[in-house]
Amino acid sequence: MSETTEPKSGKLAKALKYGGMTILGLLAVWLVADTIWTSSGSNEWKVVSDKDGIRVSTMKTPGYRLMKYKAEMRVDARLSDVVFYMSDLNVGYDVGASDIQRLEEVATAPVFYAYDNYKHDLRPFGKLDVMIVNHYIQDPETKKVSINVYAAPNKKPVDPNILRVVHLSSNFTLTPMPSGGVGIELLSEMDLGLPYVLQNLVMPAVVHEEFGKMREMFKKDKYKNKKPAFITEPNEDRKVADARR
Repeated sequence: MSETTEPKSGKLAKALKYGGMTILGLLAVWLVADTIWTSSGSNEWKVVSDKDGIRVSTMKTPGYRLMKYKAEMRVDARLSDVVFYMSDLNVGYDVGASDIQRLEEVATAPVFYAYDNYKHDLRPFGKLDVMIVNHYIQDPETKKVSINVYAAPNKKPVDPNILRVVHLSSNFTLTPMPSGGVGIELLSEMDLGLPYVLQNLVMPAVVHEEFGKMREMFKKDKYKNKKPAFITEPNEDRKVADARR
């Protein structure tokens, strides 16, 4: 009795059918997992790393795919030096930024704000175009400094060849410590245009690494004994400081 041989076209049709069913199944699983993840979250900070004097925490908010981040550390530096590091345009070149531009700046004590644009090389994914507004204000009594950094994607025309960041919010609090030095706290959320699973996995380590780099920078002479015009040290009087400038 001879066997019947299934035509090659029939085998191909079956393969495509089962392959399509597999893809649909995986897509269904992904959609379910994505829905569960997006709706999950306690809206509370959870410490994920506490080493080298740097504490990193994450927060998952229901309805939002990306994690939020909090980083905390103390540095042996003057308040003015920390503010200079964060506000001076040329510092960007020391931390890997390129094509840095300041489009607008206003400094009227105790407030400072500036619109900055730069490119950031997000290896291996390519460059990002970052357009931000930085707002600094110092409490005249406590001398605590609040720095609010937000994406300002519509401030200048978009480069069609480079992805521009449209969602970024970073809020720094610089607190002079009674024992000396400055406590730095960062609350941050951003969308770098990466798959959210990947960004959620790598960002805690990235935040820790960037805080470590910042702390090392404060040891360099170029960042010491600086005097931003809109900042006074804890033991300084604003009127006296202004008279010296």
